[in-house]
Amino acid sequence: MVTEHTRAKTDGDDGQPTDGERALERTNGDRASGRATSSDGTSGRANGDSAPGRASTAGADEHDDPYEIRLYEPRDRASFLELYDLVLGEQDEAWFAWKYEENPYTDHVPIVLATADGEVVGAKPCFALELRAGSETVIGYQPADVMVHPDHRRRGLYSRTTERMKAHYREREPSLFFNFPNQATLSGSLKHGWQVVEEVPTHYRVQRPAAIVDATSARRTRLARLAQPLADGYHAVKDALAGAPSDVTVERLESVPVETFVDLYERSIPRTLHANRDERFYEWRFENPTWTYDAYVATRDGEAVAGVITGSRVRDGSRITTLTDVVPLGESDGRAAGLHAILARVLADHTDADLVSVSGDVVPETLLERFGFHSDGAFPLARVSSRTTQVAYPIVDDGGHEWTVAGRAIADPANWTVGYAEQDTS
Repeated sequence: MVTEHTRAKTDGDDGQPTDGERALERTNGDRASGRATSSDGTSGRANGDSAPGRASTAGADEHDDPYEIRLYEPRDRASFLELYDLVLGEQDEAWFAWKYEENPYTDHVPIVLATADGEVVGAKPCFALELRAGSETVIGYQPADVMVHPDHRRRGLYSRTTERMKAHYREREPSLFFNFPNQATLSGSLKHGWQVVEEVPTHYRVQRPAAIVDATSARRTRLARLAQPLADGYHAVKDALAGAPSDVTVERLESVPVETFVDLYERSIPRTLHANRDERFYEWRFENPTWTYDAYVATRDGEAVAGVITGSRVRDGSRITTLTDVVPLGESDGRAAGLHAILARVLADHTDADLVSVSGDVVPETLLERFGFHSDGAFPLARVSSRTTQVAYPIVDDGGHEWTVAGRAIADPANWTVGYAEQDTS
């Protein structure tokens, strides 16, 4: 899938992404973490292929089992980060504290570990969010940053940590798991009972073609350089033709005006499942220390009509900007004009970005096309990217109705509104 996801692999992933795929993967979801892991290649059953704790692997005596499958404890932080650095790339304690310890939607660190000789060799963490559908709210856990040490792959650790996670939370607060596995990990999710919801579209504005070509190919690199003036001219024409509404002003802010964004969100709350954008959400979600966020507010006749939060970072030499949050999520007076004006301002402010991207349907596709964005499901991006597949798994039954949470069938794409704000972030 073309997303934030990862550079590293775990069990069973034999395919290497191209440099172009890596560049595109770094943009999605403002997440850039933990999806480049893969199924561990075991033949365990979808439900209960291992018992909690020191459950034995198939055919092994439990006394010979070198692994302990257990919940995270505070003493595990350093060992977890060492494994993360090895498998997924460097992260620090500030990031871990923000994402897991200070997450306002859980009272603990929701990570299942596999340890050997006291060291963390596998992990199944969850990124917690409060989801809303109409007037109802539930807690959803998003498996992310899944990893297995290279020396301990193909030993069932992916399956065992997954089943322990399911068993532990079955009688606890979260109502469902939902996440966005790449093609390498999708089969593992399906094996353990997840169902596909949909392929979430991603639209990219490729401002530097060299960012998405295979750097090992001298021919493609030369072609990308030759294409740069064409790309510059193409986007200049698109921007000139798209223009911006003359009766809308846009203000850029370095911090999120929480009350303004909550007010804009509450003007048109979808009846579909999505992240609940209340004060708690805005005060925490955009404090991720690995990204730089800017808030844009569009105003018409003195009234805020739309808002966008962008996330930017440089990774592996590529500068990425994502439209991480968009409000209102539904139609409201002035929204269309406000988003038009904001998009024009964002692109003017981020001419140095190699890629600008938007996930889901939170911005009208017709508006994105006017500004030169292209879908990852169509030529030419489909040639260098893989789609973002959303999957889900219910932890509790809603009034006895399996696969229904907050009155919504969670495997039905019509019951979701998903953008980058709903997706895991590194």
